[in-house]
Amino acid sequence: MDALLVAALPLLDAASDTLGAPSHWPRYATRTFGALAAVTGLLSIAQMAAASGKPTKVKDSGANTNVGEFRLFQSSYLVVYLTIMLADWLQGTNMYTLYAGYDMPIGTLFLTGFTSSAVFGTFLGLYVDKYGRKAGCIVFCVLEIIINSLEHFPNLWLLLLGRILGGISTSLLFSAFESWMVTEHRKRKFPDEWLASTYSYSSIGNGLVAILAGVLAQVAADAYGDIGPFRLAIALTVLTLVFVCFWKENYGEQETGDAGGAFGMAWREICNKREIALLGGVNAFFEGAMYTFVFMWVPTIFRVAPESPPPPIGLIFSCFMICITLGGMVFTPLLKMFGVEGATVLISAIAIGTMLVPVLTSSFAWVL
Repeated sequence: MDALLVAALPLLDAASDTLGAPSHWPRYATRTFGALAAVTGLLSIAQMAAASGKPTKVKDSGANTNVGEFRLFQSSYLVVYLTIMLADWLQGTNMYTLYAGYDMPIGTLFLTGFTSSAVFGTFLGLYVDKYGRKAGCIVFCVLEIIINSLEHFPNLWLLLLGRILGGISTSLLFSAFESWMVTEHRKRKFPDEWLASTYSYSSIGNGLVAILAGVLAQVAADAYGDIGPFRLAIALTVLTLVFVCFWKENYGEQETGDAGGAFGMAWREICNKREIALLGGVNAFFEGAMYTFVFMWVPTIFRVAPESPPPPIGLIFSCFMICITLGGMVFTPLLKMFGVEGATVLISAIAIGTMLVPVLTSSFAWVL
């Protein structure tokens, strides 16, 4: 194993140099990124080889369903979706370091954003359905431009306003775009089974742009400081806004319904069905741990990393995103091996172990 590692390091260094990695990026970061990317590539090739004999998911099923027209619609949606997801991922890399540089109460700002998302996420989808999904996408883009502009000012009240608006925009991001696509897909009378193809490309593409976002954020931060990724996000959001303006409007249920009644019904289901209560509890606690990680990983890295050169936050973020992609690749085999309950226990145990590492040691190699 040691001999293999010694042989691999020069190859990883040569690859990073060939691809134009800046010389000031520390080797531990480029090597980690390169190794993870290589493993992901090999697994992707293996999965594609295993699926090569399977039939394609999209076939022309009649005179009223044209594959070429569907592919054009699918591509136009994916361009918009992946561009805005790239802009969204860019904002997650340097937010902590930006607020630290401003000497702001970072916990307060993060908590405000999380709370805003939790509050507005419960009912905004109803109004997106009523007033239009395209309108919701446009409002999202405008809010994102305002939010990322506010990040330029080291003023607590403006940053708090940005976090509140960020909670609203997050709710719109995960309701307006996808619901527009599904409704438009059906309005054009494409078969419902073709939706799986769009969802698949969206998921794969989102993973790839998340990895790309870390690299681009690192380049932007090197050029313009911690505010650099937010400026790039503004440019991408403006581009998305232009694309969305050419969409046709569509709507969901015209009646918003009674949000209070919906909450009451949900609460009764939780109280009456033990399985739902347990599932909600497991999901809530795991998500809570995940958001704790989101908040703490940057200061933890700075605590244990060498002081010079400073850790490349964007590149480390890309490594995390590659690991998420790897997790998605091994998830299905885990389900087949252990079942849903067994895989859930295994994943939770792994998460506990990884969370314990920075608690038990300050070794940079182990924490990374």
